[in-house]
Amino acid sequence: MVLQGDDNTTMNKMPNLKYVIEKELFMICPFLPTDHFIQYCKDRGIQTSSEQLEQLEQFEKLGILYPIARVRYPKIKTKIEYVDNGKRYRDLGILQDGEEWAGEIKEDYAGFYFQKEYAMGWLEEGHLWNPASQPFRKWETFNDEKGYRQTESFYSIFQCYALYKLIRLTKIELRAEAWVSHSKEDINVTSKVLDWAEKEIAGLQKNGIKGEAAVATCQIISNRYFPITQSDRRSIQVYGNEYWHKYCRDWNAKAVLDDLGMTIDELKQLQELVAFDAKYVDPLVQWYELISFVSVGEKKKLKGKALFAQTLYSMEQMLRLFYEELTGNKLLAPDESPIWKKDKFYGEGVTKNELQYLECLTNQYHLNPRPQLILVVEGDGEAEQFPRLAKELFGYSFPQVGIEVVNIQGVGNFTGKKKTDKYGALERFIDDYHYRQTIVFVVLDNEGRVPVIKKRLIGACSKCYPKRKVTKNEYIHVWDKNIEFDNFSPDEIARAMTELGEGRYIFKADDIADCEKYFNAKKGNHLEEFFKKKVNYDLLKVELLKILFGFILSHPETEFDAEGKAKRPVVQVIQKVIELALKNYYRPVTWDIWQKNQESGFFGDLIE
Repeated sequence: MVLQGDDNTTMNKMPNLKYVIEKELFMICPFLPTDHFIQYCKDRGIQTSSEQLEQLEQFEKLGILYPIARVRYPKIKTKIEYVDNGKRYRDLGILQDGEEWAGEIKEDYAGFYFQKEYAMGWLEEGHLWNPASQPFRKWETFNDEKGYRQTESFYSIFQCYALYKLIRLTKIELRAEAWVSHSKEDINVTSKVLDWAEKEIAGLQKNGIKGEAAVATCQIISNRYFPITQSDRRSIQVYGNEYWHKYCRDWNAKAVLDDLGMTIDELKQLQELVAFDAKYVDPLVQWYELISFVSVGEKKKLKGKALFAQTLYSMEQMLRLFYEELTGNKLLAPDESPIWKKDKFYGEGVTKNELQYLECLTNQYHLNPRPQLILVVEGDGEAEQFPRLAKELFGYSFPQVGIEVVNIQGVGNFTGKKKTDKYGALERFIDDYHYRQTIVFVVLDNEGRVPVIKKRLIGACSKCYPKRKVTKNEYIHVWDKNIEFDNFSPDEIARAMTELGEGRYIFKADDIADCEKYFNAKKGNHLEEFFKKKVNYDLLKVELLKILFGFILSHPETEFDAEGKAKRPVVQVIQKVIELALKNYYRPVTWDIWQKNQESGFFGDLIE
């Protein structure tokens, strides 16, 4: 029976030390010296007392919590040689028995570390032992006459769980309001507390700590399962990959269960107990799912009970994985119950797909960075001025409402090639993002094949979700001519072009009206030709739109009628884009909602 002490007589449930060493059950989760164990517990909000060493010593004395191992460092004599006028020395090796050495000798304690052959040698020589197998010794005797610690105790990291339960069980709270009504003659407080303490300690000495077997079991199975628990659900942290993968290949879960002397039902009960305690202590229990996707490094930055809960979650998950490997059946995770399972909420198979699961979670917490709407524009001018207009006229920044601008650098990248892109170059882009519940809204000048491709595209059937069309007519806005002529008066355009011409030519409203009159979608923008002809350099559309949009923003009160409706088409378009993004704010948190959204007609008209 592995879970007994070495002499099989104590109530200690920590594993047989020889078994631990032979199986190297400390490779992934090494044992901690007493001081480190105390700090480990304090980091997890387990305050043993103002004198932690004394409390651990008292628990051992009472026979209710033992270290997993204890080592006595033997003294060794080392041959040394002084250098640099005696200021430094170098070690020339250990002085062997019977060896004579004429030089200097340094006496010190031998170093110890847990490694199979090394630890087994110390165990056989009596320098290493299970504390439960020997009579209790006061810890003050562990130090030599100079105060150096000659004897060291080691704990398993999982014993923080046993210590936590012990402190809870052995703690009493006296509240003033419950005692103030009693007179001194009515009750003897000291006697009552003493009776309670004796009863509690006797029960612990007889029955042990409930769940203590979970501590030992977790240490024994830690080499196999602990790395899996150190995860963000997409990767795990393994130190010494080759060792761990070989260990997994050689692992025999049934043999380990037999060594533990434990039944399947007992294993299940341990997992349920640890999972319950983890939820009980966790101040962040309502965010369990989300935190499970957080990086291991960030989870380690948690403090107090939140960090302790992560240790307990690791323990219950190890027990759960062990049970699954033995039986092929899965136990409930801490955030599930017999009446509520995640797959019933999110949809069958969603939680097994980490990316899909995380998508639902980030939607639930409004943390999904994916845009609500992608605004496709044809050039740098629109890419700069549309966000500016939204911010200064409506008070919304595009990122704030979940709008991302994509600049396709020319209408040719919308229309695509005649021979290969029947529905234009953006068909797959739009279809894919609509499948991912992000609206794609396109704003283009009326040039080339744009009207033809728009007509084809709104009639195309989705390849991602065949029950709907790729997009909707209202999501592709094509100006009657172009953004300048559709939104600005000849006088405004003339003023802007005169400013860009730096006085070389004074453009008139009639000049601009003539350019608009002779506009030809297939031949391009006549404004550019006219500008270059008059000033002898190219018209920069980016600068032209900057000036034109400045006219809008210089007098925002004139941009709306008495009913608050925008007058200019471009203002109407930006208003509509913002409204669509806001309507798409609540992303699906379940697969069922995702399907309903796809079939709602919001992303594309339904196919009858």
